[in-house]
Amino acid sequence: MQRGVSIVGGCCGTTPDFIAELKKRAPQNVTSRDVKRLTRVSSQNQTVTFEGQVVVCGERLNPTGKKKLKAALKEERYDECVVEGIKQQQAGADVLDVNVGLPGIDEPATMVKVMKLLQEVINLPLQIDSSSPEAIEKACRYYNGKPLINSVNGKDEVMEAIFPIVKKYGGVVIGLTLEDGIPLYAHERLAIAKKIIDKASEYGIAKEDIIIDCLTLTASAQQKEVQETLKALTLVKEELGVHTVLGVSNVSFGLPNRPLLNRTFLALAMQSGLDLPIINPLDQELMGTIDAYNVLYHFDKDSSRYISKQSQVTTLAPLTTSSFTLEDMIIHGLKDEVQAKTKELLQEREAMDVINNVIIPALNRVGKDYETNKIFLPQLIQSAETTKKAFEVVKSTFRVDSQSKGPIMMCTVEGDIHDIGKNIVKVVLESYGYQVIDLGKDVKVEKVVEAYHKYQPKMIGLSALMTTTVVNMKKTIEALHMVNCQCPIWVGGAVLTQEIADEIGADYYSEDAMASVTLLNHIFDKRGE
Repeated sequence: MQRGVSIVGGCCGTTPDFIAELKKRAPQNVTSRDVKRLTRVSSQNQTVTFEGQVVVCGERLNPTGKKKLKAALKEERYDECVVEGIKQQQAGADVLDVNVGLPGIDEPATMVKVMKLLQEVINLPLQIDSSSPEAIEKACRYYNGKPLINSVNGKDEVMEAIFPIVKKYGGVVIGLTLEDGIPLYAHERLAIAKKIIDKASEYGIAKEDIIIDCLTLTASAQQKEVQETLKALTLVKEELGVHTVLGVSNVSFGLPNRPLLNRTFLALAMQSGLDLPIINPLDQELMGTIDAYNVLYHFDKDSSRYISKQSQVTTLAPLTTSSFTLEDMIIHGLKDEVQAKTKELLQEREAMDVINNVIIPALNRVGKDYETNKIFLPQLIQSAETTKKAFEVVKSTFRVDSQSKGPIMMCTVEGDIHDIGKNIVKVVLESYGYQVIDLGKDVKVEKVVEAYHKYQPKMIGLSALMTTTVVNMKKTIEALHMVNCQCPIWVGGAVLTQEIADEIGADYYSEDAMASVTLLNHIFDKRGE
């Protein structure tokens, strides 16, 4: 408390006596802190701060004017939405706009489905974009993080519907400077922005949790008013002290060479105070304008980000689900598309080639990204589920040896929920004629012993992916030895080596599926089986 902490307490396992003693010893006076409130949004594991940088919101998950996205939403082909999100993340977007509003669609349910799928494979914060309070409420309920909510406007009934949701879920809300239409002049938009901020404060929403949209007008229809939008940006920033947002591409509607107008307007808007441009991040010249602006306004210290991005600029090829490789699909967890892609690849390559040179390298990449915190558990699970679907196709192509050998008993040891490696070995062994009894994953020691007595296997295989579960592998081997287990035990998994296998008392170690086949063939041949 001498350093300014204002809340102390306990977690799981803390007793009431401990809390009572903590209360006795805690000083009554808390050192005051100078807390700087900032505008922030977050995903489950990534925070974006609107301070000292221009934040890019990707606009391409909005069906307005996009026939393919409209069709995908209506036909529930949600993987296309995920692919679009991945493309924008790879192109440098900081936040993704998500809008599923279409006539005849169940918008609340669709919003939740799309948002959940995006959160499984993408770690960017999302902008929940809807005019439906019900859709916004449901999306916020399932959102992991601090959402950006788009939007409210100056109408009292709209603010009364949306502000309670913003307050309940702790989000950041975008305020549109319109009431019964878009005001022509900057000072009129400023007045509506002030009204929105004042009304929000009645709900306990701080102005740091409000971003004002000064509204982009089309140069083709309202050419003079484009300047009023730029003036409004400056007024809102200087007089109200809040951050600003614009849908940039609206300015060029109806005119030729739209990218030229878009990037010119973007440069003018950033100079006028724009913090959050909603743009197409796949437009490299548009993104380059932001990179250059951040250098020239000293946001990008030492030009490090500019150098890293602009020194190797290449043209982004159009990307669709069809252009994703099988490896891409596993890495990004595209479950709906992976089986068709696997079948396509198996027409050109042998099954074991696909396993050893495509699937396993993809899994290694996923595992490495997980270990280095580039991806997290939801993405890991998504990739695992995608791999299983690919293996269903691969397994169907194997010619199973009619002479059954075994039985072989396998499992992933207690405490370890990862079974991809075990499943690979199982599929390959079965293709070579082995009868495999799969106990599953996270199998308790006593269950393995019980299964040994029940099935009387001729080999037992134990798998572990995590270093922390190797100790349970050792316990399992010790328990089997205590009941005088007569069959050999072989081990494998990403963290295993021959040295570790020797240390924990295993009879054999195999580094991959084919090594397991070679090992078992050798053992069974020696036995004459």
